[in-house]
Amino acid sequence: MTALGAPPAPSAVRRRREAAVPAALVSLALLGINALAYLFTVFAARLLVPEAYGELAALLGVMFIGVVPATGLQTAAALTLGRSTPEERPLLVRRLHAASWVGAAGVGILGLLAVGPLVALLHLSSATTVLWLLAALVPHTLIGGYDGLLQGTRRYGRLAVVISTLGVLKSGGGIAGLLIGGTPESGLMGMALGVTTSATVSWLVTGRPGFARGVRPHIFAAARASSALLGLVLLVNLDLLLARHHLSPDLAGEYAVASIFAKVAFWLPQGVSVVLLPRLVHQGARRRMLPAAIALVAAVGIVLTSATAVLGARALPLVGGAEYGAALGGATWIFAMLGSLFALAQLLLYSGIAAADRIAAVAVWCAVALEVVAVEVLAAGAGLTVLTVAWIALGTSLLLVGTGLLRMWLAHTSSARETLPV
Repeated sequence: MTALGAPPAPSAVRRRREAAVPAALVSLALLGINALAYLFTVFAARLLVPEAYGELAALLGVMFIGVVPATGLQTAAALTLGRSTPEERPLLVRRLHAASWVGAAGVGILGLLAVGPLVALLHLSSATTVLWLLAALVPHTLIGGYDGLLQGTRRYGRLAVVISTLGVLKSGGGIAGLLIGGTPESGLMGMALGVTTSATVSWLVTGRPGFARGVRPHIFAAARASSALLGLVLLVNLDLLLARHHLSPDLAGEYAVASIFAKVAFWLPQGVSVVLLPRLVHQGARRRMLPAAIALVAAVGIVLTSATAVLGARALPLVGGAEYGAALGGATWIFAMLGSLFALAQLLLYSGIAAADRIAAVAVWCAVALEVVAVEVLAAGAGLTVLTVAWIALGTSLLLVGTGLLRMWLAHTSSARETLPV
């Protein structure tokens, strides 16, 4: 019984409800911007010929890899602020903001060095498209820092505003560019203008944070997070890049359209990871919350994969038009399952980063190496098709998630034994 006149302790149901509100808010914002990104890819697939769309899809895959420093800054900031006290946060916010600007400058320098190799690797006709891609990545890196500041301080309403603004201006600018110019270059130009405007809005919404010295530990923390996340982001886009490199332009274009299903399955449950991340720094929270989060993400994946399987051979023409689907037929469900496995791998990797578990990052990079070797061996033997690339990606991702779940179960079992009374 509680003392007379003392306020009752909040019930478990109330606590779960209070935690669900920000998760739902951020999830809705992420769902909205990913729906816009989906509309952009569908619009581009229908507007551009398969060869041009294959080029744009490959560049968007590079963009997905190029925002890894932004995600690393966001992850490091969220974890740093998640373990801090209210008194420490004002100074930490200024230092983390300064670290974001240093990270953005680093992205710009590395991007300029990568222009030539990307043109050769992706068989591009001009370097201009890569430069416009870089013009979008630099402000994108800053926005990742602002996301981390809001995420770590649990200002989820403002975080939803920043996420939504980026989605509207980035996808809207890309669609406007495609409508005006009708080329991959014009689409990327519109994206760059939209992301730059969004970075300014994000700074205002975050509260116009200033700068402070002492950024070196935060740069190193972001670099460690980025090295782990780079492996995952590369894995998520690796099959698309390998298909672009090895398959004919028409088949690479069909593979790119099918990859939309993987991206949707990967995007949908990301709100769970965003809200959960700052709490994963505490071991007890990881043990309580991670299994339920994995079950939720898996359930979303099962629904999406089943729906795609029911659509069968109609799935790909529904997204890209009648000219797509000859090579894949009714096997588009493989891509929905692949994206669902990517979402599970991301959640497990976030848990590993929060727990300072280096094996989680090593496992991701091993999956990347395994997929590259398998594809190259088949390509050397002239046995590579659209379906074989997809099956290889699915197999390596399934192996990664399976080993991650096994390691999580062993860690939770060991922790439970340690807490048992002697």
